Amino acid sequence: MKKWKTTIVTAFLAVLLMIPAVAYADNAPDFTDVDGTYWAKDAIDSLVQLGVVKGFEDNTFKPGQPVTREQFAQLIAQAFYLDLPGKDAPQTFRDVSSTRWSFQAVEAAKDFLTGYYPPNGKAFFDPAAKATREDVAVALVKTMNYQPDDLENPSILDRFYDGDDVSPNLRTYVGIAIQEKLMSGYENNTIKPGSPVTRAEAAALIYRVIKGASSDGQAALELNVDAPETTTSPTFYITGDVTKGAKVFINSKQVDVVQGQFRVGVQLEEEGTYTYTISARMAGGKTETVNKKVVFEKGAPTLEVSGVPEQSDKQTINVSWKVKDANDSYPTVYLNGKEQSQYSSSASVELVEGDNVIIVKAENAAGKTTEVVKHVTFNVGGPTLNVGDLPETTDKETVTVTWTTSDKNDSYPDVYVNDVQQSTYSNSTTVKLKEGSNTIVVKATNELGKSTKVTKTVTFNPGTSTLKVGDLPETTDKDSVALTWTISDTNDSSPTVFVNGEEQSYYSNSKTFALQPGANTITVRAVNKLGKATEITKTVTFNPPAPTLTLIHAPETASANKVTVSWTVSDKNDSGPVVYVGEEQQSYYTNSTTLNLNEGTNTFKLSATNKYGKTTEVTYTVTYAPAATS
Repeated sequence: MKKWKTTIVTAFLAVLLMIPAVAYADNAPDFTDVDGTYWAKDAIDSLVQLGVVKGFEDNTFKPGQPVTREQFAQLIAQAFYLDLPGKDAPQTFRDVSSTRWSFQAVEAAKDFLTGYYPPNGKAFFDPAAKATREDVAVALVKTMNYQPDDLENPSILDRFYDGDDVSPNLRTYVGIAIQEKLMSGYENNTIKPGSPVTRAEAAALIYRVIKGASSDGQAALELNVDAPETTTSPTFYITGDVTKGAKVFINSKQVDVVQGQFRVGVQLEEEGTYTYTISARMAGGKTETVNKKVVFEKGAPTLEVSGVPEQSDKQTINVSWKVKDANDSYPTVYLNGKEQSQYSSSASVELVEGDNVIIVKAENAAGKTTEVVKHVTFNVGGPTLNVGDLPETTDKETVTVTWTTSDKNDSYPDVYVNDVQQSTYSNSTTVKLKEGSNTIVVKATNELGKSTKVTKTVTFNPGTSTLKVGDLPETTDKDSVALTWTISDTNDSSPTVFVNGEEQSYYSNSKTFALQPGANTITVRAVNKLGKATEITKTVTFNPPAPTLTLIHAPETASANKVTVSWTVSDKNDSGPVVYVGEEQQSYYTNSTTLNLNEGTNTFKLSATNKYGKTTEVTYTVTYAPAATS
């Protein structure tokens, strides 16, 4: 059987065990709605005797009445004798202020109850909402000090039809409550996590925890602490493990404990002996204390020296160093007795032929030193480097440089192209050119520091874009033409196109160009990213025609002194030419008019004029002969 957890229930049990059993029989409450066979009678009677719950003035208990979240907080605080904060305690939840009746109980029980913590803003408690079964499960598990890793079967809720209804962030706690029999399901194999908890159910659940915790009063409190006896670093860690649920303090300052383990960094300044008191406290009052002494004595710097080969065929080598010291950010470095800048990590050394001794020494502020002695023999030699052919001139912006290299002392000499180091496993790279002459330097350097260089020169003459413009008529009677183009460029996938100076969209290759009467010059210009331009000019002459005007009703003779004339008018470039009958302009919306006749021959002039001033005229003649009268 699993060992019971040590919790604040221990303190409550101490009081519970001091109450004589006979007191329950002598003073048993007698509620009219809780008879002798009521399923939760024992729990209700016991908690009433302890003063955890009370009945109502009408001698009822109202067992089926729901419990609110703040009422349940009050039950937890009273049942487990939590320390109530003062009215001036900091307010945790924005909807439970210090003036609310439940403020002290909610603050005391907040570690055991589910609050609500939005991503932004202050947490809230929703005190008047009904406490649910999953709320109660979380509270009971936390008061019993069970930890998330105490859940033996993560799928335990799958046995219930509504196990998926448990809030995702509360599933572990509800699972532990079922596992430890702090809560059980219903006969229909449901758990009803969101159902409100009644007064009877709350009493039964709390009573079940109290009875089940009776064996935990003597649970042991274990504290194991690890800290170094001596350290040369100003930073060290105090680590350890403790009985789950216990709080840990180092020199009276509480530290974070996760799943019964803690790790705290300590920063020292001066050398000496430091004493640390580590104490663990359970909610029930048990305390364990461990004392640790740590001696801090500053050490010498750590010094690493590189760039000094045993043999070299290069007269100058670059000596590099890395120096670290836990107690000095900038130890002083000496190279062959000469002090180096604190901001430098390397220096050049001129070698003489034969054996050369290089001494690098680092000294910290405490006077502690570390020295590294290197020997290097200077021998002349370098890699063999072959560079592939490159064109003398090109119209492409990039060239591919290839090489092969070998060295008697180094299987993989470092290769640099224009001072950029190449991958060990590569033998080619792409070099971007600038217009004009380009110098490409390929250098191979072996591990002894000897280099071989090959220099190439490539002249880049960037060309212009290839621009093609679709056919356009030399003359047209339409006021617009469709302009199309295609473009390509060796060095630019998207040259910029301008039509008569206006930049065109990257995604377009056509444009409708509006013409003016007479000759129209259309210039299409393509400019690539290197500033090279190609230009094509076209000329289109626009000769706008006159409108077409047709009489569709115009009788030659009339017997009345009025006649109605109608017409149609159209124009290739103007949807609304202006029509005149004589000197009178006609409405845009009409195509007929009534004319007054004089006896005899009548002549009328109709004309249509488009927006370009082109006019068509039609002459209409009608003879008016009045009808004879008897």
